[in-house]
Amino acid sequence: MVSFYKMRECLMLLAVAALASAADLLPTCDRPVYCDSALLHQVQMARIYEDSKTFVDLQMKYNESKTLNDFEVLMNDTNQSPSRAQLQQFVDDYFSSDGELEDWTPSDLSDNPAFLETIKDKEFRAFGKGINDIWPLLARKIKAAVLEKPEQHSLVPLTHGFIIPGGRFKEIYYWDSFWIIEGLLISGMNETAKGMIENLIELLIKFGHIPNGSRWYYQERSQPPLLTAMVAVYYKYTQDISFVRDNIGHLENEMEFWLNERSVNVEKDGKNHTLFRFFAPSDGPRPESYYEDYSNTIGFSEEDRNNFYIDIKSAAESGWDFSTRWFITPDGSNNGSLTDIHTRYIIPVDLNAIIAGALQQIAVFNALLLNLQKSYEYAALASDLRNSIEAVLWNKEDSMWYDYNIRDNSHRKYFYSSNVAPLWQNAVSSSFLQANGAKVMTQLEQSGGLDFPGGVPTSLIRSGEQWDFPNVWPPEVSIVVNALENIGTAEAKALAVEVAQTFVRSCHWGFQEYKQMFEKYDAENPGKYGGGGEYNVQFGFGWSNGAVLEFLHKYGSVLTASDNNVNDTTAAPSSTTGPPNSSA
Repeated sequence: MVSFYKMRECLMLLAVAALASAADLLPTCDRPVYCDSALLHQVQMARIYEDSKTFVDLQMKYNESKTLNDFEVLMNDTNQSPSRAQLQQFVDDYFSSDGELEDWTPSDLSDNPAFLETIKDKEFRAFGKGINDIWPLLARKIKAAVLEKPEQHSLVPLTHGFIIPGGRFKEIYYWDSFWIIEGLLISGMNETAKGMIENLIELLIKFGHIPNGSRWYYQERSQPPLLTAMVAVYYKYTQDISFVRDNIGHLENEMEFWLNERSVNVEKDGKNHTLFRFFAPSDGPRPESYYEDYSNTIGFSEEDRNNFYIDIKSAAESGWDFSTRWFITPDGSNNGSLTDIHTRYIIPVDLNAIIAGALQQIAVFNALLLNLQKSYEYAALASDLRNSIEAVLWNKEDSMWYDYNIRDNSHRKYFYSSNVAPLWQNAVSSSFLQANGAKVMTQLEQSGGLDFPGGVPTSLIRSGEQWDFPNVWPPEVSIVVNALENIGTAEAKALAVEVAQTFVRSCHWGFQEYKQMFEKYDAENPGKYGGGGEYNVQFGFGWSNGAVLEFLHKYGSVLTASDNNVNDTTAAPSSTTGPPNSSA
């Protein structure tokens, strides 16, 4: 690891990165078949599969060299224009859809975990049991064939069994795992949660950062860096200090990646500030959405095409793929379309809050391990970042944090659920919170974002993108609820319970109707699944399970499935402990 002082010096010298030229760009990954080949282009553009992800999740029957060489023969034999039928035959001959995962039953799975007894409302208690019963349906481990010939797969082999999100998402996803892990811990599945974290650490060691997901084609982009928060919540439930001691170096290494690769210098009011952005500068379309990305750039110049690919991958790195949050039109507004995506110019509130929280938590862990000098160093980095978040992202007039547009030097003054992330991550000073917490709550109430019967939407803009209105994403509801809880006043805590209850009721209604949990919901229609975006809604669903279990666990003594159930007192009240507090 670089020294603290050298790191700080480097950060002060960083400037906004220039636009990358094609010659500067890395390939999307080190597996050409899945990331950078004529084979990938021909198959995806022929629409052999309706979902572009299907092809890049297939397994090669032969090694990479034979596969690519034989495809080159096909290209030469067809004058570089194979028919769709010829492409289909090649895929059938050279690839397999047998699957790389097998079902797995976690050893710590319980039919009746203890938390159920703390849920007062009997309907919600049954709902909690139903969600707990979903875990084994999502539990997987890597097949031996992947371990024997890893070079023939896009899936990255991992040691431990894990919980997949669900649907088309058949691998580990980075930020999804935070809510999945908390749900597992609430269900008493400590070893499964630990294995999930250890898998992510394996990815960190392999790539130098944790990729978007455990597929090679995600190699050059990450996701919101919640690894430290995962270790913190694991420690909260287990007090396993040995696990912290064994892995503190990996947490520091991940922060070094973000400090070195995703930081920018932002000048505001005559002062320089080091802040963070999502930025994934690699060449070509996203392999899992190749057809969609390539089609969007038809008619673009080479420079515009390369910039689009960088910005759309950067938005995918954010986890918010896609939203008006990343659109910048010529007038600086978000009133555009996907071709107006300019993620690199936006300093996101949530990313900076997450990194500030991680730096502070690493300081706390080092203090627990009696590494006092390191603790002071990380606490100083966290303090610097908190100050920069306040200086650049806080809008005093509106009493709210906003994403910041470094191209036009302006706040993005729109409602997004991510605006309150500094409260969620304790990335504010106690004095700032005391002075502004009530104002933030008032602003949130007046925004209209809390007024929907299906939960808190990510935005109030009906764009057709899946991270915009009317879609409700469970992790974002969790962020808003915990942000309100961390304001600390009785009024804010009561509002947190109200927001949680609205969402849990919505999911409960949907579960009764469809017998499924969905990855996203509809703010206007309780229990209905969300829509929009590049693919159909997926069910399962890991982070939805985790977010609902979080609310049932925190507020189980007061949540009710309907207003008629307020007098149901058939269970003891639960503890209402919140998320790990990273403040020193």
